[in-house]
Amino acid sequence: MKYRSLRGVIYLSLLACVVTIAQALLIIFRGEAFCVNEGCKIVEVLTLIPPFYFNLLGAAYFFAIFCIALITKQGSGTEPMLRIVLVSGLAAEGILLGYQIFVASVLCSYCLLIFLLVVILNSLMGLRQLTLGLVTIIAQLVMFSLLSFDTAKDPLYGLTLDNGTYAVRRCSDPVKQLYLIFSENCPHCYKVIEVLEGCTRCEFHFNPITKISSDLLPGLSPKEKFLPGINTAALKIFGIDTVPVLIAKDHDGLTFIQGERNIINYIQNTCFQEMPSLDGNLGDLFETEDGACSINENY
Repeated sequence: MKYRSLRGVIYLSLLACVVTIAQALLIIFRGEAFCVNEGCKIVEVLTLIPPFYFNLLGAAYFFAIFCIALITKQGSGTEPMLRIVLVSGLAAEGILLGYQIFVASVLCSYCLLIFLLVVILNSLMGLRQLTLGLVTIIAQLVMFSLLSFDTAKDPLYGLTLDNGTYAVRRCSDPVKQLYLIFSENCPHCYKVIEVLEGCTRCEFHFNPITKISSDLLPGLSPKEKFLPGINTAALKIFGIDTVPVLIAKDHDGLTFIQGERNIINYIQNTCFQEMPSLDGNLGDLFETEDGACSINENY
């Protein structure tokens, strides 16, 4: 039984090593890692270490398990070391899991795959090993739940709107920096984009909630890497479930304008005149929300 368990650890750790190396190679050749949801990209933005190096660390960890398991199989007395390395990996995965749940508020599918592999590796060493690792994770999640992460609610803390910008239309000496969060499938968003054609006195950042076709914004150079998931996360943080949304950076914070008609009125009053005509009372300019698409609808 012990022989079969060690053999399973050897094969699975080798497989996990191959997976993490393949992910690192994808980052090199494609410029981004493989992930089935936008959670991976959001988590990547919040980490200080680039995902390429994270995967190299993961590959080194699984290769170390592979080597120690091979030595242990020969009866060299390194089983305690193998158990320590395995439970240490599960403890590290517990921290990453807690970070995703309580700080990023989004789960990374690839991270969950690695977490599952580490759990299985520990389970192959017996129920006692698995129980120790799971107790460690539960304790970590409890501690995470008792801590406050208010800074994570700020979209400009880690989740910057600039990271979610697909392209920028710049003009000389802009009076405002504006971010348009939109959907390619929303007809109201198209009408707003039409108004933004040409040069105005504002700098426009186009922030789609999903990847868009290159011909939607002709004449603009798209960024090599942009994270549309950040724009969705920003709307979620502020309790907004419709597009288009225009976010204006002011000296005293952010101004949110929702709906096709309100956005067009704001742009015409702010960006198409020599000086902004707003007197600080936005209530006279904005009507109730009009001309908006739900981000949860399919068109």
